[in-house]
Amino acid sequence: MSESPLSAPHDPRLTIAHVTHEAVEHLGGIGTVLQGMISSPVYQEQVGRTILVGPTNAHWGSSPEGRLGADGKVLYSSADHVDTVDLGHRFHPIEWAFDVDIIYGTRQFNNKQEGRVGEGEILLIDVHRMNPARLAVFKHRLWQAFGIDSTQYENSWDFEEYMRLAEPAYFGLMALLRPEELPAVLISHEFMGMPTALQAILEGRKHFRTIFHAHECGTARRLVEDHPGHDTMFYNILEQAMSKGMFVEDVFGSLEKIPRHALISKAELCDGVVAVGDKTKDELHFLSRTFKEKSVELVYNGVPAMAVSMAEKLGARKMLQEYSHALLGWTPDVLMTHVTRPVISKGLWRDLKVCHELDGLLEGEKRTAVLYILTSGGGTRREEDVMNMERAYGWPRQHHVGYPDLIGPEVDIYRDVENFNQHHKRVQVVLVNQFGWSRQRIGMRLPAAMTIKEFRLATDVEFGMAVYEPFGISPLEPLGSGAVCVITNVCGCKGFVDHVAGGSGKAEPNVLEADFTRLDGKYSIEQLRNMTRTERDRIESVVSVDLAKKLLKALPKTDGEREEMIRAGQALVARMGWDQVLAESFVPLLQRVIAAPAEGGAR
Repeated sequence: MSESPLSAPHDPRLTIAHVTHEAVEHLGGIGTVLQGMISSPVYQEQVGRTILVGPTNAHWGSSPEGRLGADGKVLYSSADHVDTVDLGHRFHPIEWAFDVDIIYGTRQFNNKQEGRVGEGEILLIDVHRMNPARLAVFKHRLWQAFGIDSTQYENSWDFEEYMRLAEPAYFGLMALLRPEELPAVLISHEFMGMPTALQAILEGRKHFRTIFHAHECGTARRLVEDHPGHDTMFYNILEQAMSKGMFVEDVFGSLEKIPRHALISKAELCDGVVAVGDKTKDELHFLSRTFKEKSVELVYNGVPAMAVSMAEKLGARKMLQEYSHALLGWTPDVLMTHVTRPVISKGLWRDLKVCHELDGLLEGEKRTAVLYILTSGGGTRREEDVMNMERAYGWPRQHHVGYPDLIGPEVDIYRDVENFNQHHKRVQVVLVNQFGWSRQRIGMRLPAAMTIKEFRLATDVEFGMAVYEPFGISPLEPLGSGAVCVITNVCGCKGFVDHVAGGSGKAEPNVLEADFTRLDGKYSIEQLRNMTRTERDRIESVVSVDLAKKLLKALPKTDGEREEMIRAGQALVARMGWDQVLAESFVPLLQRVIAAPAEGGAR
């Protein structure tokens, strides 16, 4: 029998439970954050026990070994009749009461970029059956205490799944924790953990201190993405409205039909609130008058730093230039990349607008450039499909609609790319609709030794001109290798860069800011609400002209200039790691939350 955590000697350090949809699968930004945080020595010095809590689909069937991923070990699973740590007597009553399956085990968090490892426990709950009577009582309690009308959102599985998770997750944690480990800290990562946090508040806050970790503000994201004016509209409205004492529903009307808004608007009830960026903090304060009075702590995301030599940089550039020659028939002088997801918030059309302006500027300098957009709306293509597409029609330079090639949002992106390439000579764009960067993933024309690491090292420019980007780790990943990172003023990482650089603008030329919220005249709130795509396009075009000029000036032309860019980039990222973030802001917040007296139940 394996050792149960309940039989281990008491650890005086904190116990933290993270409620997240990325407890096992690394699906996006939250998984990156958890990996960086849990593998940090600063975190490990303060936290003795980490438990990740989330939903699972045990009823779909899987081998017990695979339920917690490649780095996980299952110790208990009612779905598989596994119990190597004698936890059945604690978990069975919960499973019977709520009609759920529980899976529990451990997992390693391997931060390969920085050579670090962290460990955590995993508590997964299959809530697909769920006792309807108990769920109805819980929802009724939330209505009585917090005014959340769950009947409006029961057709939204995003909402329903985490409502079902709340009570069995709470009691599952109580089954795992010893009295001396209480109070523990329960962190709701985004809206997903809010029902569990509200359950902890209903129970009187004695056993858990709650923190809402805002990796975004879902209300703001919805308003930005769905409006043709995007960030140009929203952040100007936010600034004007807040100056007049107005809040989001005063401007946009009732948002009660949005499930995520219903949950995150209650985050001000938590003992602490964390925002990953300055704009996210503003967005939370914009939610309501009561939220405006809530202290929101800025805890930026850590940016991975890797040592880069000039020889590595030049070697990587040579490989990407060789591959570019194989695709284009000529060798570009400037290498540009954008590693992202194919969603509207990433503002990919802005890349093309800046490249349009660069095309004319590079003509005067007799230089050329290529932009690689690395994104996928169809998962990872199989090696045999990659090889067939490469041989048949020259993928990824050329594409065909239909899987294994273009699907979903990739189709429209390629149409824009194809139209751009037909009308420009000095700059060409290549859409690589694939995850990864190796011969198996990209094709035989790629240099044999090239990996995603060299792809990131090679670039001269990384675009990240998002319309909504709470933080944005990816746009800063090549910073330490001397790339010019182009972000917008609404990206959360912009505030972090300013913070470590000692003030706005001091990070140039390594980081360039594109301000697409810069209006070309005076707009009232009503005019902003009615902003059209044409108006926003006009503003973007003006900004793109200025940005292209700044970018051309920032681009290194000699190896000496490249080396200086590497030195400056390394100096910035050296102050942006998880250790610094945790020590400066997150650990002090944990200490304050634990030290504060419990405030009682729902308020």
